[in-house]
This record gives sequence, C-alpha cells and structure tokens, in this order.
Amino acid sequence: MIATAVSGIIFANSRDEAIEKMTKVRSMASLPFGGRYRVIDFCLSNLVNAGITSVGVITKSNYRSLMDHIGSGAFWDLDRKRGGVHILPPFNISGARRYHGYVEALYGAMDFLNRCNSDYVVLCDGCVVANVDIAAAVDFHIKKNADITVVYRSGVQVKDVKNMMTMKLDSDDRLVSVNFPRSIAADDLASLGILVFRRDLLIELVNNAYENGGRNIDVDIIADRVGDLRICGYAHNGFSAVMTDMKAYTEANMRLLDKEVRADLFNPKRRIMTKNRDDMPTRYGTKAEVKNSFVADGCVIDGEVSNSILFRGVTVRRGAKVVDSIIMQDCVIGENAIVSDVILDKKVGVNSNTVLKGTADCALYVEKNQKL
Repeated sequence: MIATAVSGIIFANSRDEAIEKMTKVRSMASLPFGGRYRVIDFCLSNLVNAGITSVGVITKSNYRSLMDHIGSGAFWDLDRKRGGVHILPPFNISGARRYHGYVEALYGAMDFLNRCNSDYVVLCDGCVVANVDIAAAVDFHIKKNADITVVYRSGVQVKDVKNMMTMKLDSDDRLVSVNFPRSIAADDLASLGILVFRRDLLIELVNNAYENGGRNIDVDIIADRVGDLRICGYAHNGFSAVMTDMKAYTEANMRLLDKEVRADLFNPKRRIMTKNRDDMPTRYGTKAEVKNSFVADGCVIDGEVSNSILFRGVTVRRGAKVVDSIIMQDCVIGENAIVSDVILDKKVGVNSNTVLKGTADCALYVEKNQKL
C-alpha cells in the first residue's frame, strides 16, 4: 500500500445517543477508555500505523474536549505541513444543515475530500475500539478490485442495537445481501464501521445520495447498490468493541483485564498512541492491596482495588475499597469508602465512609466533577 494514496476520515460523534449520560459534555470519540486513552486514539492509531498521514475528523457537537485531546496531532505524528489532522466542524454548504447522517456529514466535508489528493479514503466510526490492520484492508480492497470494502467482525453477540449492518458474502468475499437486525448473533458478519472507498467514487456516491435525500451510508449507498457495485468484506479477527450502550462500554473496559485481549489490542507492531500527561509512576502505600486491575500512572493507592480500571491520577485512600469499577482521571476515593460496580467520571470526589454500589448488569454512573 502506498500511504500517500490513502486518506482517512473519522466520524467523532458516532452513536452519541447510545451513551447520552457520558456524551453530554463530550463526543463519543473523546470518551475516556482503558485507563489512559480516548476512543479516538484507536481510530487515529489504526490509520497512522498504516502510514496514512492525512486525516479529517468530522465533528457535530460537544467537540471541545476532542480538540484539546488531539491538539496539533503531534502525539500521532500528524503535525505536518502537508496532510496532518484536520478537525472538520459542522459547516453549511449549499444549504446543508448540521448533519443528520454520514451522507450529510461527508457532503459538508466535501472540501476536504476534494483537496486531500488521494486515490482511496478510509472511513472510520469513532465509537470502535480495535487494533485493525488498515494497510491490509486497503491492500485487500485493491487486490479484489473492489468499489467498497467493509471491515467486519464475527463471533460477538449484541442485543438491542440500532443501525448496525450485518452482511452475507459469497465465496469471493463479495457482498450479496445486507440486513439491519435489532440483535447481532455470534455467527453474524457485522460491520465495524470501517469502510474503504476509491475517493472519486465516494465523492460521486455522496453527491448522488445527498441530492436524493439519503442520510446513511450503510442504507442509502451500500444496501442500495449491492447489486451494481463490487462491495467486498474484509474480516478483522482480533478483539473489537463497539460502544452501543453503557453496558458495552463497561464490558469493553473490563475486557482489558484479560491478558490475551491486552496483547491483541496493544500489539507492539501496531502501537496505540495517545496524548501524554507525563505523570509520576503510581505509588502504592503499605496498606495497599491491588488484584486483577488495570492501573494507569499517577495514581496513589492506599486502599484495596480489585477487578477495576483506574485512570491517571486516581487517589484511593486508606481503608477504601474499589471493586468491579471504572474510575476516571483525578477521582478521589475517601477513607473507608466502598465503590462497587460504579463508573466515576473525571474529577469525582467520594467522601469518607460513603458507599456507592451498582450491579453487574447496570453500573452506577456518576457525572464528572461531582462531590459525594
């Protein structure tokens, strides 16, 4: 694959409505994940690891934290005079409104598509956590002489999902039909929201779909053109998670406690990059007890932590217990407090002797900056 022949586009507000509690103040792509990352880190890293150096990030709302996180793109080697990373906020062009689907989003970002001067474009949902070999997917696309390639996964069950495309392929990996079920079975081939297009074809398809009132790429382009376009499917066989709801977010984080999942997701051959905070190493007190947990740098632990994800700068004071929980950046758990099956957003303070408990099926979520 010739990297300069490929550009990338990330949809930062993918499935914002799926986790409204957490996306009120941020986009889905800037959702904290795995102790020190944001969800967009996986999309950006996948593209950069494939040698792609021109990336557009299409935003819709609540994108201030995303802009702060990405900055100039230096942490992903995207601070460049040519190419680099471009934030593409809502922009009215020829009557286009704040977009209501990816077709409208791409139509509003048509200037980027026209100027990026690449042969191919990779589109990525900003709600996907996976370490995908984008270079291999593009090479597959070229080898198959495909018009569109859909990266898919199988072996994962999802209930009560909206707008997730499943597909059937023939022996040549070509799409023969698509479906949009309410639940995904383990043997379904489900789209990961990563699509490869020829750039000229993408521009043509988006213009035509927009003029005809289309909104959704899966419905108004792929499903509508299965018979007359060569659309192929490329399998991603590693770990993947789509943030379809709060439970999916919780389970995806907790899967990091599995050594095999960590080895796949943080493959040293395709590094996952993020914004550095340059914090001190985590400090463990003489009374600290930590079991089966994913702990980032900058934490101070004097209590007990088990089966949990701790982001950077978390403090767990003496006598406190954190169990089966996700504790985001700079939270403080007071002395003798108990936190179980809980998601604490950034900078939450839990007073001494306080008890917070959710359930395994429904974690208790506390908004950022709360004092309890």
